[in-house]
Amino acid sequence: MKGWEDTTVRELRSFVGLRLLMGLHGKRRCQRDLWSTDPLMCSSVFPKTMSRDRFDILSSALHFANNEGEHSAEDWLWKLRPVIDVLDSTYRSVFVPRKNVTVDESLWAFKGRHQALQYNPSKRARRGLKVYKLCSSDGPEAGYTAAFNIYIGQDRGEFPASMKAVDDLMKKAKLLDKGYQLYTDNWYSSPTLFHYLQARKTTAVGTVRVNRKGMPSGLQASRGHIDFRSSKTGMLCLQWLDKRPVTMLSTAHTSKVVTLPPNRRGVERSKPEVVVSYNNGMKGVDLSDQLAQSYPATKKTVKWYKKVFFYLLDMTTINALAVHRALGGKMPQWKFRTELVRELLQRGGRPASFRRNPPQNQPEEDPQQAHMPVDTPFRRWRRCALCWRNHRRRKETRVMCSHCSVSLCPAPCFQAYHT
Repeated sequence: MKGWEDTTVRELRSFVGLRLLMGLHGKRRCQRDLWSTDPLMCSSVFPKTMSRDRFDILSSALHFANNEGEHSAEDWLWKLRPVIDVLDSTYRSVFVPRKNVTVDESLWAFKGRHQALQYNPSKRARRGLKVYKLCSSDGPEAGYTAAFNIYIGQDRGEFPASMKAVDDLMKKAKLLDKGYQLYTDNWYSSPTLFHYLQARKTTAVGTVRVNRKGMPSGLQASRGHIDFRSSKTGMLCLQWLDKRPVTMLSTAHTSKVVTLPPNRRGVERSKPEVVVSYNNGMKGVDLSDQLAQSYPATKKTVKWYKKVFFYLLDMTTINALAVHRALGGKMPQWKFRTELVRELLQRGGRPASFRRNPPQNQPEEDPQQAHMPVDTPFRRWRRCALCWRNHRRRKETRVMCSHCSVSLCPAPCFQAYHT
């Protein structure tokens, strides 16, 4: 910290852009290789934007709340509370989901220390912070996170924990009493929750455990048949025997059975309509997590608030992609992230003292030695100039000449071209 100089908003834009760009470079690539002087390993964007030492010092000094300020002792997320509050209000104001929404949980992997860490062997990460998410589940904006809550173990209230999680998210997103249809899994679903949502003008669909309070007894579905019960308020409890019994709860469906289009083998199958609707409606949270894990900006750190911040950055990027598609955009995620990084770096910057000065009295380079293989911008695939010129097997490459800026295969085209 001896050489610390105050940062600016423009420089922080460049810092965030470089973190997003690291996700595009792949998970297994070492961070320091991005500033390497080895032409086969380096990426010219990183040293041109910011020195490696400056990037490291910004990463180590990254804070979101004043440690010496006042904060609630019961709030275990106070170090990240300003960011969470801003995102909560932004997610609500930028976009309003359509009719179908999903509530489910995600596990953000973290191996450090925090009071709210959870262990869940059914999740791939197994150990981390549990996050409740409410996402849009249909249309081009599927995967948009309208509200989220990071679980910190304080779920005591008038409702059970599973019911309180759903109620808090629906209230935070302001979706109650507006005719929405909610999809949940068997940890959240219960007759008590569905009656409560029905009273708030919200229909619900989900799998349910047969030992929930208020569930009807005596459901016995046989192979190829269904068994169901219905209440006076219009809530359906249906059991369908597939490979194993599947019990559904819904306030929006009947016991109707529909015939699906033929599968790859040309076999037509029949399923209850509520099961088909549930399979289509539960994809919101899973899609959001899948897109975020494709190009993650998170890196290893022992500070939980830094790790969670970059998880939130990935979630915000996916929300921006969902809004882009809802407005008619067609860019895939890779292209969208690339353009986002380009925009951040163009609007970013750094003070002049952080720029690397060229060495004095540098000897002139030998023209034969100036031709070195380097990565194409953003490691994009390009046509090999020599392969296409000679009408041979047309290949694409991610290597170009540092002097000529001509895209060439590393071998044998690079040497043959300059010979």
